[in-house]
Amino acid sequence: MKVNDALATVEEIARGDGAVRTAPFDLVFVDADKTRLLEYVEACVTNDKLLKKGGLIVVDNVLWKGLVLGSSGEGMSQSEIDKEEDGLDDKALKKSRRARKLASLMHTFNSAVCKDDRLEVVLLPMRDGLSIIRKK
Repeated sequence: MKVNDALATVEEIARGDGAVRTAPFDLVFVDADKTRLLEYVEACVTNDKLLKKGGLIVVDNVLWKGLVLGSSGEGMSQSEIDKEEDGLDDKALKKSRRARKLASLMHTFNSAVCKDDRLEVVLLPMRDGLSIIRKK
């Protein structure tokens, strides 16, 4: 059993050093720290040690409770935010702000992978969203 930062382990495999040795994977499923998703994808596409050419990266929660759609472009106006937050207790208010922040991060992630020439992306709008990313 190995207890370590998951991204550190993924990067170790991608570099081909350390104790973890494996053949390249056909599929990598990522349901991890949303603030570091681009780093996981980068580790998968940097070379062919972790994910083989033509392999798939599947990323969960890319629509983040549907809030990603509202975070694109201009997003919500301050009056819309105030109206949404009106009457919320402190705990619910904190959760609402965190959800909007994560939705913004997911929007940034979605935009970045779509613009990456090394990748082909299909976003499935089921539940919280699922991206299927093919390494070219």
